[in-house]
Amino acid sequence: MPDPRVSLIDCDGHIVESLEELKGFMNPDFHAFFATHRAFATSIGPFPALDGIHHFLENVPVYRSWHTASGHRLGSAEDWSQLADRVGFEHSILFTSEGLAIGTLRMRPYAVALCRAYNDYVAERYQRADRRLHPMALIPMQFPADAAAELRRAVKELGLPGAMVTSTGLPLPAGNEYFWPVYKEAADLDCVIALHGGSNRGLGIDNFTSFVASHIVHHPVALMYGFLTLAYEGAMERYPVRFAFLEGGVEWVLLVLERMKRDQIFFKANSVREHFENERILVGCEGNDRAISYLAKDIGVQFLAFSSDYPHEAGAEDVQREINETLEEAELSRDEKAAILGGNARRFYRL
Repeated sequence: MPDPRVSLIDCDGHIVESLEELKGFMNPDFHAFFATHRAFATSIGPFPALDGIHHFLENVPVYRSWHTASGHRLGSAEDWSQLADRVGFEHSILFTSEGLAIGTLRMRPYAVALCRAYNDYVAERYQRADRRLHPMALIPMQFPADAAAELRRAVKELGLPGAMVTSTGLPLPAGNEYFWPVYKEAADLDCVIALHGGSNRGLGIDNFTSFVASHIVHHPVALMYGFLTLAYEGAMERYPVRFAFLEGGVEWVLLVLERMKRDQIFFKANSVREHFENERILVGCEGNDRAISYLAKDIGVQFLAFSSDYPHEAGAEDVQREINETLEEAELSRDEKAAILGGNARRFYRL
């Protein structure tokens, strides 16, 4: 059982959308995309496909135990409520499943309408269903003016904690000045922008034929690219936004910190350590991330937060096991465990 003195907050779980329910929130002009009996129904659906390598489930053996949290539809609000009851989550920050490649959409009116519908849907079906559930908005980031407007609506009118930005698929790197209007809006709103792994497009691994080889690198590498462009192209310095980096573990942070030391010597580069130290950054981790203990000694745990990834790669039993792994880690103090399992996310998301 969890330590009763430790608050549990999940900083990265996943909604599994009901497309039929979502359709009810969508502009009727675009209802045709939700029709299943039409030409191209399997290749042109409401959301863009991730990439060409995620068709792997029949060929890759699954060694982890995998159990749903309830008898309800997987990833529904009811399912999440029962997981929270079972595990003891006080809050869960929830991200899309179907929309992880939202940044690849190029039809502006449709991208705007889809993000708006999604945000209305998750506010109604998840946030209002259980006060512990906090869905992150989708915004049409590829169209910054529209993205900033939808971010404001999602935060001000719907009460969502911020927005997800896809780590791949956008026309330019996340830190590029093109996207700064969105970060200015986020700073004005004092809300969270979360870069989340999804598609493996555009990372130099598009021709990999092994899903496992792709999976090892595509989330952490994409998050590292996003962080470095935000940190070194000026966005983080100009806009005091709270940025989360999720789905890629914590090992990429080690690489950044170590390589940065060399560049400080050879190129007189500025340090990025302060971004991890000043509580404006949150990085999702799991109980079995072995780099956590090293980071705790080197820079502290103030930027680390537990991520369940339920129900993507973790069933209900896996979530409990990873919490227990953190609680049982001998190299972490009780205060460090409490910060990782709940305290850091509570502060970061203003819960």
